[in-house]
Amino acid sequence: MNLWLELLVALTVAGSAVVVCMLLLRLVSAGAIPATWHYVMGKVALISYLLPAAFVIQWLPFYWREPLASANLTHLGTWAEITSGLRAAEPITTEWMNPEQTISAAFASAMLSLWGLGAVIYAAWHVYAYIRFIRRLHTTSFPLPQDSEAARLLSSSKIALGIRSKVRLACNSEIESPVLVGLLKPTILIPIGHRPGIDLGMVIHHELIHLKRKDLWVKMFSLGASSIHWFNPFVHVLRKDIHVWSELSCDEEVVRGMSHAERKRYGETILNVVEGSSGVPVRFCASLSGSGKQLKRRLTMLLKVKKLKKHTVLLTAAAVMAIGAIGTSTAAWASKNIPQVEAGAGQPPMAESVSMNNNKEEFVENVKVAAPDLLAKGNSFETRLIAVSPSDESKFTPEEWKNILAQIERGEVYWEDSEEFKEMKDKVMNGELTWGEALGYKSE
Repeated sequence: MNLWLELLVALTVAGSAVVVCMLLLRLVSAGAIPATWHYVMGKVALISYLLPAAFVIQWLPFYWREPLASANLTHLGTWAEITSGLRAAEPITTEWMNPEQTISAAFASAMLSLWGLGAVIYAAWHVYAYIRFIRRLHTTSFPLPQDSEAARLLSSSKIALGIRSKVRLACNSEIESPVLVGLLKPTILIPIGHRPGIDLGMVIHHELIHLKRKDLWVKMFSLGASSIHWFNPFVHVLRKDIHVWSELSCDEEVVRGMSHAERKRYGETILNVVEGSSGVPVRFCASLSGSGKQLKRRLTMLLKVKKLKKHTVLLTAAAVMAIGAIGTSTAAWASKNIPQVEAGAGQPPMAESVSMNNNKEEFVENVKVAAPDLLAKGNSFETRLIAVSPSDESKFTPEEWKNILAQIERGEVYWEDSEEFKEMKDKVMNGELTWGEALGYKSE
């Protein structure tokens, strides 16, 4: 249970930290950063909400781990050496924990249940809305003939952009502005009738850029993040932000290389498309249309798009990497400072409920036993290593691992996948034995 809470808190804190950095950077930069890079930052924030980077990085081969201090691994000898003079039947306790840093199992269970219920409701509603939207478009659409002007423009734009996948083209009687829909079967829908002042070639080019960049998938992942973190207002800010910067960055890519007259023509196309757009759920599709509030901003930005200078690219890339690093480090901090879940009544004492200390990561999961009277001896924690797996080697210094291997040969430490250790652990979990009894300790 504590692992799920730790993971959820780490993800939501990491993503929120990145979003806050994005908003602050936007105030400081005042338009100096191109829309494309703002969109990249939005993707970084989205990844922070979905991928537990702080958990993944610590398992990479190049990740540096602080060697275990001798005070934290004082003994790797026999159980009798460590518990001499103690009662084997005395249960492992967590009294050394700060009471303010623990929450009851009942409260943790209630929080997880509430979160799960909210996530399911949020996700179910959007799945229902998406299916209804797609079905409505399917019943009101019909394909365009291959010899139509739109089909020829689609073919030429695909060649120019290097798109080889199949893209369907259809007319729809309900929409008033062109849209791109379909994750697996992308389709560009064009409203029936030709609205004056709209350059169809530019519209199709715009939608194909969305397709090439997988923007519909980005939107779907943003909805997934919103479902998981439905309680977090920053994730909803991010979802709207991703839509805005998706359109602005797409505009940048369309007009890059255009003359001033062509950019004005593209701006007129946006004006006429926005005028006829209404009721399109932008969270499920990509469209040249958008909010009227963003119209002036879009028109101003597309006229100012120019080739980026080298120092601008370097500074922006550095800002993106710094924001990502802040999110990862914040997640690591959050995962280490989340309150521990107290053991429930009747739960057999297990080593996983005892961590080394509040500032040191647990070095082996499910394999430590601590002697109660030694837990707070001189501000150090004495532990007894029971079992390891080959993958645990990276968690120890070479000298410590060599010592552990010697103990395995002497039968004082076990391999986790050995039948002997599995049988021992099952007996402790079932309450048949204490760890002390399982390891052969006998009280004096």
